Amino acid sequence: MVFMPDSQPRSGTGRFSRLFWYRLVLMIMRVNSQLHVIKQSEVNNFSVGLLFFLLTVFPAVSYSGTVTIEAVYADAPGVGFRDTTGLTEEQRALLVDNGNNASTLGEARRNAFEHAAGLLEQRLPGSNVIRVEVSFRSFENEDTVAKAYMGSPVISFGPEELLHIAYPSALAEKIAGRALIDESAVHFIVQFSRNLNFYYGFHGEAPPFLINFGAIVVHEIIHGLGFHSSLNEDGSFPSVTLDVTGGTQSSSLDVPEWQRIYDVQMYSEEDGEFIVDLGPQDRERAITSNTGLLWDGTARPGGESSCSYGQRMAELKSAGVAPDGKPQLYAPQTFEEGSSITHVHTDAEDVMEYLYPYPVDMDLSLAMLKDMGWEVNDEDFPPSCVPTGISVTPTSGLVTTEGGGEAAFRVKLESEPISEVVIPLRSSDPSEGTLDTQTLEFTPDDWEVAKTVTVTGVNDSDEDGASPYVIVLERARSRDRFYDGFDPDDVSLTNRDNDPEPDTPSPGSALPTGEERGPDGGGCAVAAEEQVGNMPRGGVLDPFLLLGTLIFAISSKSLRRQKRRLISMDFLSD
Repeated sequence: MVFMPDSQPRSGTGRFSRLFWYRLVLMIMRVNSQLHVIKQSEVNNFSVGLLFFLLTVFPAVSYSGTVTIEAVYADAPGVGFRDTTGLTEEQRALLVDNGNNASTLGEARRNAFEHAAGLLEQRLPGSNVIRVEVSFRSFENEDTVAKAYMGSPVISFGPEELLHIAYPSALAEKIAGRALIDESAVHFIVQFSRNLNFYYGFHGEAPPFLINFGAIVVHEIIHGLGFHSSLNEDGSFPSVTLDVTGGTQSSSLDVPEWQRIYDVQMYSEEDGEFIVDLGPQDRERAITSNTGLLWDGTARPGGESSCSYGQRMAELKSAGVAPDGKPQLYAPQTFEEGSSITHVHTDAEDVMEYLYPYPVDMDLSLAMLKDMGWEVNDEDFPPSCVPTGISVTPTSGLVTTEGGGEAAFRVKLESEPISEVVIPLRSSDPSEGTLDTQTLEFTPDDWEVAKTVTVTGVNDSDEDGASPYVIVLERARSRDRFYDGFDPDDVSLTNRDNDPEPDTPSPGSALPTGEERGPDGGGCAVAAEEQVGNMPRGGVLDPFLLLGTLIFAISSKSLRRQKRRLISMDFLSD
């Protein structure tokens, strides 16, 4: 968060140049070439390794960062954020204990705004600068806490078929990767009420008679980042003349009905349609449906699709999220200007909830911002669009024996679940092989650890030879919608028979020895395989043993000659 003492925002910080790292590498390599005590091959290896390290590690670190939210304080001197009224000792003590070390009311407000904006900065990777004009105002409705306005013309860009979809200017610049409005202009405006009392602590619960200012700040900034609808109260979309930017040229486009990127992802539960596909009367009914207006982040302009964070949070936030994973929007039966549609439903306990509960979080808000096009730092955040799967290795080629020989396979989840995942197992033929467990259980805490399943062969009195059977992994059961019903691969095995053929000696008879075993070693070879697992027979190894012995002898002879030569040279030099 950057504090702006006047109306002119500062420019954002730049990134490190890759040229610096290349020059550093060249300098180090020149130094290496002077190190005569190191062999040339070692110098080369060191230089190449250092070059690889610098070009992979350092550029990745230097290019990381977050967006910068710049506050443009628009109050007159002595008012709002510039109020010089001193705090009482009691007020100062309350704020200092909760992180805000301010001595005047204006300073307390600025500190609180910058702290709250900084919480958002940490969750939005990037390098672009978001300029916000902020002030305190008196509203006609004294119950109004704050308002957010688009402070610059809405920018539409991209393919021609998407020019009716308007983006907040900050989001448009993020997607375009370049500035699209003049650097002297702000991206949006936020105004706070002069008639209400706020709590300006960084943490701790606000006293009952104060409104948590930090929660309001985050809430209003998120409005400016994308939580803003163009729908009219009667369910119609307005007509507008949009400034269209394409390449280096700008032009105007008259659009009879335009929607914000926020509008195109609202879903009418009753109609089973996105509201952009409904007529005005149906839209009016949808936006006053109480709980029937949903957010579906899987929608994308132009027919693209993706996972929605809301789906990953369906169980974590069962209040305020529909059973199919779509967050509910605030759509009261009586339309409220400035509040209807553009908030998460009051049950969600999220920072975009209309009633601003304490404590607040911003999980659903960040999820919906990501659906709109923002990049989100989702560390410690329920994953979205991750590969869901259950790996089983190996799935074939395993052998058990009727003598109790065992085989094993491993099962692992491919991504972190939000709830326990249970996988039932069974043997297709328990008379051939049995399992050491009937279920596998993975939790969000141990999901990365593969679980081993051991299968033991079962004995019988039948001369049935090698009998195939299968370990069946049933469909997974979980409260995580991405894993529930997932069907892992089954595992194929063979149980090897230990009952002798009619023409072979009984187990109590003496086994043949020496050459009497026959060409393949008879029963002894089978017994050895059962003990050490299909090792190659000795006859196959014989040529390799002879070859190894010959090579060793030649090498030893060569070494002895070299040693005698060195001794002779040493004797002559003396």
